[in-house]
Amino acid sequence: MNLASKIALIGIIGGVLSTSCKKEQCTEPVPEVSFLEYYQEAADTTIYHLVFKFTDCDGDIGMETTGSILDENGDVQTTNFKIDLYYYQNDQWNKHIFKSEDGLNSKIPVLGNSTVNPILDGEVEKVIDYYTIDLPTIGDFDTIMYKSRILDNAGHYSNWAESPQYIIPQ
Repeated sequence: MNLASKIALIGIIGGVLSTSCKKEQCTEPVPEVSFLEYYQEAADTTIYHLVFKFTDCDGDIGMETTGSILDENGDVQTTNFKIDLYYYQNDQWNKHIFKSEDGLNSKIPVLGNSTVNPILDGEVEKVIDYYTIDLPTIGDFDTIMYKSRILDNAGHYSNWAESPQYIIPQ
């Protein structure tokens, strides 16, 4: 093997070793959320699944069943998965105000993570049954969308993640 080949081989081995052992970088304490999918259940056409993907660098997402979190505004929150429903009416998007205080909001349970790598990546899903939730009067509109965010245990809200708009079945 000539000198140029040896130098090239050492360079390749060094490159492989330096890139294969890199730690995942994630330093932002505020969680990130993005829309993943919205689909209808095959067995029951009134049930839909709304799925979002999240990443949290410090791994502090999750709430006990009877727990609460003090958010960044100083308000006590009893849910950490916030979902708003919007409907399109009179050429504008309108936020639906649910009769129940929680609306579509729910709790993401305490999630386990590694002390070596606290980064949490995952999906959070909300099952929505259109006959059991308090929807605005259908007929005045036919298009909806969702906006969601999560709240970590340090009180940080993630970004808002927005679904595409959907035509609801009549």
